[in-house]
Amino acid sequence: MDRRAIEDLFSFTDYGWREYERAIRPLGNDVLTKPAPGSGWPALRDALAHMTWAHVRWLADPAGTSDEPVELVTSWIELAAYRDRVVGHAREYLDSLSDYELLTLREMNIDGETLVYSPADIFVHALLHERQHHGDLNTLLYQLGIEVPIVEYRFSLPERRA
Repeated sequence: MDRRAIEDLFSFTDYGWREYERAIRPLGNDVLTKPAPGSGWPALRDALAHMTWAHVRWLADPAGTSDEPVELVTSWIELAAYRDRVVGHAREYLDSLSDYELLTLREMNIDGETLVYSPADIFVHALLHERQHHGDLNTLLYQLGIEVPIVEYRFSLPERRA
């Protein structure tokens, strides 16, 4: 996976985040923190903060995974600030790598086990992790009686081409 493909994944995850924000943020912080029984997540904020935290876990330290806990957020403003900060750091890390460094395999400490990945592998992992949780968000929204946004790659293309 090269830099351009990773940038495309960043663009798509940003698009997905904006679509969920459009569906959730106008409903207020009560919806963000409202319990959603049967979803597997205590509330929307927990799933959204976990999705954001993956960038911290996998990209905060190039030598291995971080054990920094997920930030507890109680408002969309706090959640947006958390995401802006950690995704901004991930983008800075990407920008700091040459194309060669991005694709070079290196040892990483993954929860105490030494494994070999390239930074590109880890970027893709973190970005796809966010996408994999869209199903969780959709379940939460359905449990709360909120219309689920359609977040598909093809719908992100016109915005990205503009």
